[in-house]
Order: sequence, then C-alpha cells, then structure tokens
Amino acid sequence: MSPAELDRLSAQRQAEIGSRDWGAPVAAAPEAPPLPLKDPATCMSPRTEFETLYAGPSKHAKKIGVALPQLAVTTTTSGEWTRIIRGQGRYAWIPTADVLPWHSTTVTAGTRCTVAGIRPSDGMVVFSYQQ
Repeated sequence: MSPAELDRLSAQRQAEIGSRDWGAPVAAAPEAPPLPLKDPATCMSPRTEFETLYAGPSKHAKKIGVALPQLAVTTTTSGEWTRIIRGQGRYAWIPTADVLPWHSTTVTAGTRCTVAGIRPSDGMVVFSYQQ
C-alpha cells in the first residue's frame, strides 16, 4: 500500500470510530517510600555480567538466577560465599570473590550507591545513587 492509501484508510477508520473523550489525565499515584530491610546491606557490583546466584552457599546448590549490575550484599557469609538480598526480600548466595565494590554502569547513576530498602508495590530492592 502506498502512504497515501494508508492515510486514506486511517482517516476512514477514524471517521467510523468517531472521537473519544478519555477524560482528564490521571496523575500517577505517588510511590510509597521503601520499606526497611531486615538485614543491613551494602550496594556492590558483581565481578562480571550475569554472575550465577545460588539458593545456598555451594556450587552444588540450585541455581536461582543471575546477578544484576548492583547487589544488596549482606554481612552474612559462609566460607567463601556471601548472601545477598533479592526481590521480595528473598536471599541468594554468590561467591565472595565475585562481589566487588560498586561501580556505575551508566553515566548518570552517580558516584555512590546505597541500598534504600524494599519497594512495597512489587518487593524489588531499591537503590539510591548520590553524587
């Protein structure tokens, strides 16, 4: 179809359905402040993208996901493993050697990262970035 024919069909369809009154725009509900964490956590980064996360402190434990660019790292360790907080306040384990000081993966994220808490609407870990 040519652009002119598409324009004609679009105008015809618009005439068939008529105008619509969607009402006044609705503002998004304000986001509730993050809930505090059960355990203190530090914002850190994984050694590489997509580091494997485990259900327990062992390479033989079930693999339950991969690490995001920032991790909420707890002070709990077991041997050479460190526990992190995931969504909905669940925990995962990552080899301690694979946890590094936080570094920004974007230009605008800031120079310091902190763990702000858990977002009540969906249970995701909330990070805060400061200059």
